[in-house]
Amino acid sequence: MRDVAIVSFAQSPSIRREPARNDVEMLMPVIAEALERSKVKRDRVGFWCSGSTDFLTGQPFSFVGALDAVGAWPPISESHVEMDGAWALYEAWIRMQHENLDAAVVYAFGRSSLGPVPDVMCMQLDPYVLTPLWPDAVSLAALQARAYLEASGKTERDLAEVAIRNRRNAKANPNAQVKG
Repeated sequence: MRDVAIVSFAQSPSIRREPARNDVEMLMPVIAEALERSKVKRDRVGFWCSGSTDFLTGQPFSFVGALDAVGAWPPISESHVEMDGAWALYEAWIRMQHENLDAAVVYAFGRSSLGPVPDVMCMQLDPYVLTPLWPDAVSLAALQARAYLEASGKTERDLAEVAIRNRRNAKANPNAQVKG
């Protein structure tokens, strides 16, 4: 296995809603910051991989528009995964294992549709069993937590400790949406 390291990281502030900027406007400063921190020039990047969820954005193939933040000229080697940044990172890692790449940029982005978030979240569910019930996001999170507790043997206290730790860590993160 070839050693691969993450040499730079950047993120935009986490905010509840972003009605004004599009994906490109959100991505450009973050990608520029990550490249600047890494000291890697754009022309030295051998692979670009994005992770996003077009369904939540409410637009098919929204990732194509986001390539404007990367700059696809001259032609670049790029890919997109319909999921998240972790999956995109995995694809880049695989490519670095099998190809002669010295640098890759992985970026993930997403925002919920400009439509009502509870409706959009509910539309992701099983269309025959769950969607007709129109459960809200809090109820779904509660059901997921209960299923996790029963499957893992963890306790409610264990989950509360995770929440406390994350809130404590958020105090030191200027990009966190909820602090304290």
